[in-house]
Parts: sequence; structure tokens; C-alpha cells
Amino acid sequence: MDKITIIGLGLIGGSIGFGLKKNASDRIYVSGYDRDLNAGRKAQKLKAVDKAHWKLDDALKDAKMVILATPVLAIRDMMKTISDLLSPGCIVTDTGSTKVEIMKWAEDYLPEEVSFVGGHPMAGKEISGVSAAEADLFQNARYAVIPGKGASEGAVNAVIGLVDLLGAKPYFVDAEEHDSYVAAVSHLPIIMSTALVSATSSSSSWREMSKLAATGFRDVSRLASGDPVMNLDISVTNRESLLYWIDRVLIALQEIREMVGNTVDENGLEKLGDTFAKAWEAREKWLRKFESGSDDQDEDLSRPELPSFGDQMMDMLVGSRLRERYQDILSSQQERAEKRKPHQRKR
Repeated sequence: MDKITIIGLGLIGGSIGFGLKKNASDRIYVSGYDRDLNAGRKAQKLKAVDKAHWKLDDALKDAKMVILATPVLAIRDMMKTISDLLSPGCIVTDTGSTKVEIMKWAEDYLPEEVSFVGGHPMAGKEISGVSAAEADLFQNARYAVIPGKGASEGAVNAVIGLVDLLGAKPYFVDAEEHDSYVAAVSHLPIIMSTALVSATSSSSSWREMSKLAATGFRDVSRLASGDPVMNLDISVTNRESLLYWIDRVLIALQEIREMVGNTVDENGLEKLGDTFAKAWEAREKWLRKFESGSDDQDEDLSRPELPSFGDQMMDMLVGSRLRERYQDILSSQQERAEKRKPHQRKR
């Protein structure tokens, strides 16, 4: 029976343990270690691992594969610590959210007789800890796989086998491409969610305002509930890619701000409506592919296959219906603007 050791028994490490126990308990012995001894005890009690060791060398002894499922910066320290404890031929992989720095650390700290294959499951929750872990967390999820320099073909195949056991789909990608892509679609949403909560909760009106916050605020702010240590590590180790996408969003927000300001006239209203419609279309196309599991297939970009979008949605937003629906609003806004002009000239 092969031994796999999971270091870090939180949401991701615990879910990997549950997945292995569910799908391969007859041929894999799952060993665990966490610096937080209570986390280790809980993981063993919940049967996410066969045994949670309190000594790292016991957890690593005779392990064929070691999975580093800690926050990103902790992976560097752990690589330094385990380098002399790994068995020759051992395979080391990780679940870190950034990859460029981790791949460099593997080259710097792991011995040559060990194969490192970077990994990143594109799945998770806003809550952390092994209590939130589940065997099917990675079902049908993308799982980025980045072979390190010198990694053997057998090591790469073993990590692919791990991904398959967890019900995920392996996705080979370059480390720099990975960090650029996830900065946009994984890390930027965390920043935007945090910014929303920071801006609203620091308002002097938050106490009363929060009473009106409902599902919309809950959904958009969900990622602000993520592990602060993990979010900080992501920001530090993927700084440049994240800054690039923050700047892109700031530009988009400024453009939308100008559109909102220009809704006093019909052209401004039409432009903002078109922006909402295009965003609706883009998300709907992505969501349909994501939920159907068909995101590998190329799409026909010439015309979206969405229910009556082109004829009804766009006509409402930019056609004659817009004039009828918003005429009263536009008229009243224009009247208020005209009344303010003399006052502004006097000032």
C-alpha cells in the first residue's frame, strides 16, 4: 500500500484526504501533518487521514508522495524543512494559488533525487478548516499541473493519477501563464470583494445600511470571508500580475463612472445600457459553458446561443423601447440640470 502524506490539513488538504479515502482507501495510506496539532487531531477524527502525526519526520517516513497544502509562503519554509527528510524518488506536489515563486523554491530547496510537480486545484470555499472539507470538492474542477525541472515522467503521471482520483481535470499550463490567468479570474475577485466590504463597512452609515444588505451583497462579498493569510500570500507572490489586473479594473470602473454621470442624456444612457448588456452576454456565455462542463469546446463568437438576447435584450436597451421607458426620467434629470446652471453661474 502506497503512502501519501498531506502537509496542511485545512480545507484543501482535508478535502484531498477525504477524496483519497473515498476513492482509493484500498491501495493508499493517507498520512497527515499540520503545525496546528488540533487541526491534525480533528482531521484524524473526521477520517480525512488515516493518521495525523505530531512529528513531521514520522509523517514523511516512506512516503511515495508528499502534498504541500499550506498557504503559499509557508510552502517555502516547508520545502526547506523537509528537504532532508524525503525518501529518494519521492514525488512532491503542492496546491498553492501562485506558481512562479513556488517553482523557483522547489529548484532551490528540494534535493535532485526528488521530483516536484506543481499543482493548483481551481476549487475552494470562502470558509477554511478541515471541518469544511469534502471528498467531492474538486469534482469536475480544473487542476493546474506544472512539472518542475527534472521531474520524471512517472512523477507527472502520478500527479495526474492523483488529480483523476479526486475527480478533477488536469490542465497543463506554464507557471507564468498560470499566475497571469489566475490573477484575473481568481485573485482579482478577492481584491474586489475585499474593496467592496472595506468601502461599505467603513461608512458612517454602515450600521443602518447593513440592515438592507441581502443576497446581492452577500454574493459579491463572499470572497472577503476567505483566509486572510492565504489572501496576503497570494498578493505578495503574484504582485505584478495582480497589479496589472487591478489597473484594468480601475480603468473599467472609471469608464462606467463616466457613463453613469452621462445618463442625463439619451446617448449616455444608451452607452451604459450597452455596457450592461455586453457584460450580461459575456457572463452568460461563460456560465453556460462552465455549468455544462463544455469549456474545452471552441465557441461560435459570431452569435451567442442565448435565449432571444439579440432581438429582445438589445432592442430594449438601445432601440425605441429605451426612449419610451426612460423618457420621463431623462426629462426630469435635464430639468434639474437646467435649474442648477444659474445657481452654478452665480457661484
